[in-house]
Amino acid sequence: MKKIFYYSFLLFFVPTILIFGWGDKGHKIITAFAMKQLPSQMKFSEAFKSAIIEHSVDPDNRKRDDKTEGPKHFIDIDFYKEFSDGIIIMSRDSLNKLYGEQVVTREGILPWATETTFYRLIQAFKDKDKDKVLLYASDLAHYVGDGHQPLHATVNYNGQLTDQKGIHGRYEIEMLDQYLNIIEKNYDDQIPYYVNSIPSMIFNYIAEANNYVELILSADKFASKKTDGKFDKEYYRLLWFKTKYITINEINSAALSLSSLIYSAWMDAGKPVLEN
Repeated sequence: MKKIFYYSFLLFFVPTILIFGWGDKGHKIITAFAMKQLPSQMKFSEAFKSAIIEHSVDPDNRKRDDKTEGPKHFIDIDFYKEFSDGIIIMSRDSLNKLYGEQVVTREGILPWATETTFYRLIQAFKDKDKDKVLLYASDLAHYVGDGHQPLHATVNYNGQLTDQKGIHGRYEIEMLDQYLNIIEKNYDDQIPYYVNSIPSMIFNYIAEANNYVELILSADKFASKKTDGKFDKEYYRLLWFKTKYITINEINSAALSLSSLIYSAWMDAGKPVLEN
């Protein structure tokens, strides 16, 4: 959910279903796809992989008690003038100097939360601390998933600027949950790769996600017009019809990004073997 702690008053105006990015099922399917891709040489047991999948929703649950957690789940990247000029400033310090730390935090710190979690995962691997590997791999799964959800990468995250309030939850939970079986059948068996530049990778997939924002908003207008503003079964069928290709693509892309980051952290830690 976007800005839940900075704009808590929104809870009175938008469905509480928006609390969860991609929804529990969406995050878990991304993580499950990624777990399938991890190389056997990492020796992750099936039980350990299952634990990572189950805990991939923990960051959403933490938001209820931890007021610092909310901004870690999004970045309104199109808020920044530089982005509209085709420039991505990846340095948080540089953005702080230009806009002020409070503004940068308000607009979301997802990429830097992802990067910090990645480096914590490396240390956990080095220490062979299985509990912390579970913690940081699960957190990484969540943040990577959020980074591939287009409505977590835009100022207009809930259609509030275009008279489309509620699109966030309609797209990432209501629609997604109805078509999970099709998404599962479209799993792309990809091979994780070593990531040379963590910031570049993260900002690249966030920028790509932002490219799909207008398509989702357009699909919502199309489906809503066809159903006279009723968010019924036909609305979700039409919304899926218009967005299924980017949705399947982003979920498979998120899975590859996640498996590649976990693999890279393990490589950077010296390829440790965790005790089962």
